[in-house]
Amino acid sequence: MTDHRPVDATTRVEIEQLVAEMLYRLDHNRADTTWELYTEDGVSVGPMGDMDREAMKAWGAKRAKQTDVVGRHHIGGIRLAWAADGDEVEGTVQYLTFRDTNEPQTLPASVGEFRERYRKVDGRWLFARREIVPVFGGRAAAAHAARVAAQEGPAR
Repeated sequence: MTDHRPVDATTRVEIEQLVAEMLYRLDHNRADTTWELYTEDGVSVGPMGDMDREAMKAWGAKRAKQTDVVGRHHIGGIRLAWAADGDEVEGTVQYLTFRDTNEPQTLPASVGEFRERYRKVDGRWLFARREIVPVFGGRAAAAHAARVAAQEGPAR
């Protein structure tokens, strides 16, 4: 994003609502519906592995059943700009993730950023790509990913 071309206020609000909806679903046992927030060719990349929509759908169905894990995401520092091609928006969202499995629970399990690309489809902004990049707490994020993987099997 060398040529920073900020988005208009309406686009910003719509994309912020998309991001908030994703985190709400993750934090409130609705991970089985997160795949709906991605474009047909959308992907998620990060500690849980690389997933296309079908893999996200399978992962989300399993994750929604894990009601014994409580987590909350807090975000800020949202930077949005039109991509070089002008049709999509690129974003960086700073996050803190807390999980009840972390000790102490008030210490973030992961601190990092979401590096995202959004595309408008049928009048609605969706994730075209979402990369989860832990900056601090990488070991905690990796341990969580390993625990979930052991319980669920491979992401794909």
